[in-house]
Amino acid sequence: MFKTLIVPAIAGLAILAAPATALAGETNSGTIVRVAVGDLNLATDQGATEMKKRVRSATYQACLYAENGQLVSPEEQTACVRTAQAKAKTQMAQKIANSRFGG
Repeated sequence: MFKTLIVPAIAGLAILAAPATALAGETNSGTIVRVAVGDLNLATDQGATEMKKRVRSATYQACLYAENGQLVSPEEQTACVRTAQAKAKTQMAQKIANSRFGG
């Protein structure tokens, strides 16, 4: 089964949740990055940690370039990543809670 998590970012990052429970978010550029989490057991600490690693990696990649395709400055990337990860926390917590407690 295909599962992903959605995370909005200032640079236009969105990482999707599960097909039936996609978590949508506003993005500035409309870019969508998909991070597969269907192979993870999010009810375990190991699964949740791996999801967080994947999302973190995706945020760094998505925040590397501006909408025009140019590399952004390290400061801009850091700001973008912080924003994306802050927005992702709530959605990841929801996904983990749903896996652990049903939802």
